[in-house]
Amino acid sequence: MTSTTTPVEGPHRGRRRSLLVGVAVAVAAVVGSLAAAGTGSGQAARTPVGRAGGLTPSIELLPLSTSSDRRIVDSAGRQVLLRGANVNSLGEYWQGDPTEAPTVAVTGTDWDAMAAHGFSVVRLLITWSRIEPVRGQIDQGYLDQVDAAVRAAAAHGIYSVIDMHQDAFSAHTATPLPVDCPPGTGPAKGWDGAPAWAVITDGLSTCTPGERNAAPAVRAAWNHFWDDTDGIRTRFAASWGAVAARFAGRPEVAGYDLLNEPEASRPAAELTPIYEAFLLQVIRSIRAAEAGAPFEHLVFVEPALPAGNLAYGLVIPDPNRAGVDRRNIVASVHNYAESIQQGITIEGLNDVIESITAGMGLPQWGGEYGFWDTSPATLAKVARYAADEDRRRWGGAWWQWRQACGDPHSVGWDGSGWAAPHGAVVHLNTLSCPGDTVGVPTEPFLRVLGRAYPRATPGTLDHLVSDPTTGQLSVEATATAAGGELVVWAPTADDAEHRVTTSGLVGVSQRAVPGGRIITATVAAPGPYSLRIGGDPLPSTTTTVPVPTTAPGGGGLSGSRSG
Repeated sequence: MTSTTTPVEGPHRGRRRSLLVGVAVAVAAVVGSLAAAGTGSGQAARTPVGRAGGLTPSIELLPLSTSSDRRIVDSAGRQVLLRGANVNSLGEYWQGDPTEAPTVAVTGTDWDAMAAHGFSVVRLLITWSRIEPVRGQIDQGYLDQVDAAVRAAAAHGIYSVIDMHQDAFSAHTATPLPVDCPPGTGPAKGWDGAPAWAVITDGLSTCTPGERNAAPAVRAAWNHFWDDTDGIRTRFAASWGAVAARFAGRPEVAGYDLLNEPEASRPAAELTPIYEAFLLQVIRSIRAAEAGAPFEHLVFVEPALPAGNLAYGLVIPDPNRAGVDRRNIVASVHNYAESIQQGITIEGLNDVIESITAGMGLPQWGGEYGFWDTSPATLAKVARYAADEDRRRWGGAWWQWRQACGDPHSVGWDGSGWAAPHGAVVHLNTLSCPGDTVGVPTEPFLRVLGRAYPRATPGTLDHLVSDPTTGQLSVEATATAAGGELVVWAPTADDAEHRVTTSGLVGVSQRAVPGGRIITATVAAPGPYSLRIGGDPLPSTTTTVPVPTTAPGGGGLSGSRSG
């Protein structure tokens, strides 16, 4: 069909979210819901994945857990920063434009590029509709594809957070063509999530007054899910059990994001106990599947957002519930301040997130954030987000690595049907549409995301400042014992402006890898230590380290990064 130029959407453009609602629900919903989740010992065995060849020497993907002081740590006792991007290639999206595929396959070149920009994690999107396309039948072939992606990431030194993704509940809530919508409403796209057999809409209209979750059919589908009508919520939990069984004891899997941005489709007082029950049901299914494994995976819990009707308010269970076991539970609140969400700053929303998660004793991991143009004003926001993330010593995943021309976020209504846009779709990689013509990596974004940072820090990371413009890095930490190995990613060469100096560390070395270098050092004694790249020298106890001119398997070291 003939396409007119339509704006390309970010991940949730047009979604009427209350900022504080989204934050509060995300983490408050965790507290009352985990008392009986059966989280087990929480002791992670040291079962490393094989070191990642010439790409990432000295990197082991050890089992992860949470600490009592709200950090993500590995089984060697090191604080781990999980930083990278969302990868949607394995998701099953609605295809609105029949000439455009909704996803682009991830390739070896992609994994190489992620490693060459220092990624330590991908948030790997999977879809219930592909796990259980027929009720009661788990598609092991699909899990084989997920497994292959997890292994490919691990071979490049990258953890996977497996994310059960959904938007507007399902691909099967699109308005059928030809469109016949009531006045004041318009046709709705399909999105992703539940299989067709689990979508119960009571025959209500799919047309929407604007926000994608506001369509009566979508609201009905969510309410039937929450109520476990016909056992559909129970089947969702069973699907998670199948995923957890496949990856039990696999340290390269950081953990499981239970459900992307679930909808608060009824008033908070009514939904709160139901949401608690859902969380318990899914976590129990995962933990049962992990029984007998040497460790349990992290569980990431997200907001229940009242996007369709903000009057529904917060979904907050009783925060004073006794016996809550917070071990290996991580809050994951998405921060789209100043990109989609307006009225609050990036730093201000992070302040709210921190206050709530701190009060609940949970680490925070930013499962989604992002920007979709490279104007000077936007790049200034990108830099501020990075600086605040460093200040808080948080990890997160940029939305997203690549977005297809036929992705529901991309397509728009041209008056008679859905069509891919004409022009650039800008994420970490830029595509030209229509046709998914691969352009060049979006270097202004990747330069910031790929800035220097400590991947694994013995003890507690106390201070982190990384300048993506100059390549300078300052890391300060406190160790409780000698002997732990610090692992740092840096996208720079060992030149006069980027020398490594350290204090309280011994055995400092660095290896060239595509895109930069991996720096390792051993803690000399309990207490404070530091590492700096560039800038003023550290005190007299520092060590300056030379770098080899080539990496194993060939390839010179340079200050640039391949995409």
